[in-house]
Amino acid sequence: MKLGEMSWPEVKMLDKSDLVAVYPIAAFEQHGPHLPFLTDTMETDEIIERLNRRIPEDVLCLPTQWLGYSFHHMRFAGSITATAETHINLITETVGCLLQAGFLKVLIVNGHGGNQSDMSVALQNVKERHPDSRVFAVSHWKAAQPELDKIREAGPHGWGHAGEMETSLMLALRPDLVKDDLPQRDGSHPDSEYGDRVSQFLRMDEMTEKGVYGDPTFGTAEKGLRMFEAITNSLVDIVHDIQNGKF
Repeated sequence: MKLGEMSWPEVKMLDKSDLVAVYPIAAFEQHGPHLPFLTDTMETDEIIERLNRRIPEDVLCLPTQWLGYSFHHMRFAGSITATAETHINLITETVGCLLQAGFLKVLIVNGHGGNQSDMSVALQNVKERHPDSRVFAVSHWKAAQPELDKIREAGPHGWGHAGEMETSLMLALRPDLVKDDLPQRDGSHPDSEYGDRVSQFLRMDEMTEKGVYGDPTFGTAEKGLRMFEAITNSLVDIVHDIQNGKF
């Protein structure tokens, strides 16, 4: 079911005891010279559409929130971001509205890597304000990572931002928006042996030449369809595990 297509009396009458409210979040930011700004949002839209088609009686889906945290992309013209504070509040208050409406189980589905830190803080805020709430969050590529690992071919650094995965998903979803001249592998990685243990926050222009962090040349529509299916399958399982009290 889709919340935006219902009236308030219909929502009031819903049996919410086992229903999972699904709140998708994404971003509006550059995706290299070959993909559109709405890449994250369009991909997340499609994933939620597929989830809703699979288990329409188990989920109540919100529209995808297109405004995310994209400060690190802002030196690429056209990107739009919220501040971290605004973004955290947006997530916290949206979930709060769902809880106020009587939904007992909420699942945030994230479609943008830059949202992850804010999403974690928002979960903390929600718990502070609603101590008995049951709110869950997952980034869609992490939900299906074991299956996605079997599909990808570009190596450990090939499927990142605007790389193999996102290019494949967009080729499957909206090939008309994918530029024919795909850029080559882009993105620098730490030389230090401690690179995967020491954290730092870098802008995309500090890590890439063209705003791509991966290898788009490995992208295919066939992979994209398989990826959409793997992600949808994983989200169906997660919804059912929430309903069955496995978390």
